[in-house]
Parts: sequence; structure tokens; C-alpha cells
Amino acid sequence: MRHVLVFAKTPHSKTPYDQWLAGSGITPVIVTATEYAAGYSHLPHVHAFDAYDTNQLVEKTALRLAREFAVEAVFARAEADVVRAAQLRELLGLPGQHTASALAFRDKVVMKDHLAGGPVEIPAYRRLDSAYTALGFVAEHGYPVVIKPVSESGSLGAAIIRDEAELDAYLASPWRGSSEVEAFVPGQMYHVDGLVAGGEVVFVHPFRYLHDCLSFRDNDWVANLPLTPQDPAYDRLVKAARAVLAELPTPPQTAFHAEFWITPDDRLVFCEIASRTGGGMISSMVRHAFGIDLDKEWLYAECGLPPTLGTPAYRPAGALCIPPQNGVLEQLPAAGAGTDRPGCVREAMLTGTVGQEFHGGVKSGLFLAGYVVDGDTEEDVAANLERVARWFSDNTRWRPADSSGGTA
Repeated sequence: MRHVLVFAKTPHSKTPYDQWLAGSGITPVIVTATEYAAGYSHLPHVHAFDAYDTNQLVEKTALRLAREFAVEAVFARAEADVVRAAQLRELLGLPGQHTASALAFRDKVVMKDHLAGGPVEIPAYRRLDSAYTALGFVAEHGYPVVIKPVSESGSLGAAIIRDEAELDAYLASPWRGSSEVEAFVPGQMYHVDGLVAGGEVVFVHPFRYLHDCLSFRDNDWVANLPLTPQDPAYDRLVKAARAVLAELPTPPQTAFHAEFWITPDDRLVFCEIASRTGGGMISSMVRHAFGIDLDKEWLYAECGLPPTLGTPAYRPAGALCIPPQNGVLEQLPAAGAGTDRPGCVREAMLTGTVGQEFHGGVKSGLFLAGYVVDGDTEEDVAANLERVARWFSDNTRWRPADSSGGTA
């Protein structure tokens, strides 16, 4: 029996590893977070942990299991697992991404150090080790600046500092640990998602954000829409993503999610890249739009299995993520046959329940409701994304957490 160790920080419904590997002769050994354990409970080897992201028993257990089952590969699709999986591969001499590569895709300063002076423009940046560094950077580059953790995903902890008062407020708050400060870049944000297998880029496609990836700060939705090859930005973004992958120590098998701006004066500027699939509903959108499951194909590549992606056949589709509001969720829209849910919805995912208390948006990849929406053209899809967002808002009800109804 062959085995692969999987760091599974996703629900089974999203990543059914056993179903993907059925008939391959490879059994997944699952290490997961407590909240996802029930979904994997039918599998023979499942180990779940509270405080999954920071619990170091995850590493201890993964090492024991990898040795016990003589695993041939280690798979990890979540940002929190990128480095721990790379360290484990390196420790055991397994193929795949090792630590130096993982850090280059995880630590935003290491990442930009690799790209500085290369073919893709990057903003001015500096590792933020004290308030003096922030003050010096502002004196040199002026406002606005962006301060963000070096290794978080989904814009978590990112702050746009526009003036001295906002800088003072940031400096007065508790120290957030390893961060970077960089020059603010205005413009439309895009992302490029794809797959590397056998050291080659086997799939790549650019997308634009509707709203942007900081919309969750205002508890507002964010959406993703594929560009057509005729879009003026299409070739520029694909070329930039390939150039970034060539400059970084890119592993031979990986999904990737890169972000770029195109500024009002038409400069293409790098934001960041991750060696994983995109968050939110991006993987689901790619599956509907191109017939490719990036997570499944990435797993196959890691396990040395032949790909199944074939030739992508494109059909317009977009992704919508709606964050929670502040308060207790009292009502969700009715779903399924016979309801007024727009017919353009191809896939839906709800992560909360009625009666649950929320505290607004936390990060761009986390959402209360996620939808994949289709249409006849990209313009149709963009309009349908707006329509589904309005429908959800009109059919959702909240109450304050401290109202007479109590709290969840």
C-alpha cells in the first residue's frame, strides 16, 4: 500500500482526497483541523487538532505518520501549511517544495528580494523591524504606505497608512510581529492562477477583481472574473506571472496564485505570489470555467500520477465571496429548487448558520457565502455577480449581538 501525507485544512466537500485518489493505489493520511475532522471521519487515518495553524503537535504527528507509513509525498494546499510541509519533505528527503522555496513564496520580503531588479516592477519595500524603520521609509517615500505581515494570506493584517495620524494610530497599537512596509500602488488589481507540473507551466489564466481584496474591511463582497484573451491586459499578466515564476525558486509541482496591479499610468506592478491555489471560490470558478480542478491536478502531480486536465474548454464564469456582517445572523436566503435564487448560480457554499454571531469580515479568502456564477459573456457574468450579491443582501437578516434576543 502506498501513502501520501495530506495537510488538509479544508472541508472534505472541497477537497475529497480519497475520491481523487480512488483507483490509484495511494491512500491519503490526513492531518486536519478539528472543525474539518467529521468530513474525513470515514477514512482510516485521520488526525485532527485544535488551534491547527499554530499547534506544533501538528508537526510532531506529521513526522511520526510520515515515517510510520513511509509516505511517498507530502501535500499541502493551505498557506498555513506551506512551510511546515516543505520542512517535512526536506527532513525526510521527499520530493517537492523544500524550505527555501516555501519561504520565497511565503515571506513577502524574501519574495521581493528575489524579484528586485528583475523584469517585473515591484514597489519600494522594506522589512519592518521597528518604528524607526517605518518613519525612515515614510520620510523617503512619503504617504500613503502599506504595512502588512510578511507571511499572512487574504490581506489579513494589511493597513493602508495615508497620513501621520494613521501612522500614529498604527504605532500605538500592539506590535504585530514580522511585517513589511511598502509604497502604496494605485490601480486595478488582477490575479493570475495556474499550475506547474513537471517543472512546466501547464495552465495559466489572468482574472480581475470586482471591488478588491480589501473589500472585506467594509464587510463588502469581492468577486473574480476571468479575462478574455482579447483583453489588453491578458498577455501582459500571463507574461509577468511566468517571469515571476522564473525568478523565484519555483518547485517542480505547484499551483500558484499571483497578484498584480495595473496603475492609472499603465504600469504593471507585482503585489505578491503564493505557491498554492487561490482562496475563496477561485478553485471552484476555475473548475466551472475551464473544466480543471487545480487542487486535484496538483495532488496528482505531487504523487507522480498522470494529469487528467486535457485541453481546457472555456465558458464564462465568475466567483463571488460575501463576508459576514457584525451581529447575529437571523436569516439566510432560501436555496434550491423552487426558490428565487438567480438561475445563474452554478455552485454555492455557506460557511455559517442562522443564530451564529459574527464580527464582520476577517480576511479576503474567508466568507459567509460563496457563489460561482455563469453567463453567456464576461459582461453577463459581471452583471450576474452584482445581481447575486444584491439578492443575498435582500434576503439576509441580521440583528445586533447585544439586542434583547441574546447572542449566539
